[in-house]
Amino acid sequence: AVVENMPAFLAPSLPPLFAVVLSPRVHAISADVVGADLAAQVRQKTDLVAGALARCIPPRQLLPAQFAYFQREISTDPASACLLAEFVGRTAAALPRAQLEQFYKPLFKFFLTVFDFGRNAFAETSVDQLRSVEDAALSAFMRFVVRLNENLFRPLFLSFVEWATADHSDDGRVSETRLRVFYRTLNVLFDKLKSIVAPYYSSVLDTTATQLERFGVALDSIELQEEANRFEVPVPSDLWSAIVQSLYYSALYDTSASATSAGGVWSEQNFRKIHRHLVNQLANTKTPADISSSSSAYDQYVGRVREYLAPAISQLAVAMGNDAMWKSLNHEVLMKSRSDDPRVRVGAMLVVQAFYERLGEEFLILLPETIPYLAELLEDDDSRVERVTQETIKVIESYLGESLQSYLK
Repeated sequence: AVVENMPAFLAPSLPPLFAVVLSPRVHAISADVVGADLAAQVRQKTDLVAGALARCIPPRQLLPAQFAYFQREISTDPASACLLAEFVGRTAAALPRAQLEQFYKPLFKFFLTVFDFGRNAFAETSVDQLRSVEDAALSAFMRFVVRLNENLFRPLFLSFVEWATADHSDDGRVSETRLRVFYRTLNVLFDKLKSIVAPYYSSVLDTTATQLERFGVALDSIELQEEANRFEVPVPSDLWSAIVQSLYYSALYDTSASATSAGGVWSEQNFRKIHRHLVNQLANTKTPADISSSSSAYDQYVGRVREYLAPAISQLAVAMGNDAMWKSLNHEVLMKSRSDDPRVRVGAMLVVQAFYERLGEEFLILLPETIPYLAELLEDDDSRVERVTQETIKVIESYLGESLQSYLK
């Protein structure tokens, strides 16, 4: 009641109020210690106070106090940082339009500071704790950013790109943490705003190409791949997943729908910039060091092809809507089916399956050049390759309307 009836007089008391509202001990109070009813009441009352502060305290008082509290009290405390990020997100969501336009720049700067939490955290802060801060900040950031109109959003997005892609180390490497945050945020924006976000992807295509080149393996023999591995081709990480998923979304929501349309993301020039690097991800079979057995390594590789690579490559084909581009993309994938590594051969077949599942009968125009590769793989020494090839043939036959067996002999 005090917060709602006399908000202007509470400015000096905000830090002590924050200490309670943002206390991990209060939020984690155990029902085993105080009883289930009391624990629920404490959490409910704390949430009500936080909501009242976000709604009622004038932003010119509340926001600077929140920002200062982060820097002074909790810039190295992951649990409190999560709570404050959520609190600031509620505040941003409650701002009237005029005040949102007044405070959007300091809000954006605050979220970038929280996204950089790992730089200032104590060494004993775990990866899970850092990720929890990132998740909380991302959720709160979305409550803020979806309220911005295009005139406000565009310059912030370009600043976000610059923040994520600037060199941050003595050797000129870009921060992988910042890139991961950026691409994860971009994917959430795609999920919420869809085609509205797609045109902005052009501003990150060069960064996407550079990162895919870093993760990709262009060499097809195991011996050459092992040589490439000595140059530390990285294991596909959360950053890799976010980048490939962003490509999928950009192709899915590019309303130009074809390489001949003006103004779309996926022009022929941009396709040429990306497609080979994307297909080269098939040859990166590296897995984390804690994946010891060959079966687990195989399952993880196939899992990421099914979840990320096959959808992204096939959706890129859909976005292009162009026979010449399809031919180029299909050829790159089919060449991977001649890799010395059976996992890569399986991966190539999974992508071919995805082509037909996404494009159906339209993709049959490329069947004549695909058949020789299918015939080779049916004779493969690895049973997993042979099995996936049989599955691919069945998918193709479902659109062709007849058996391929006479063509494969």
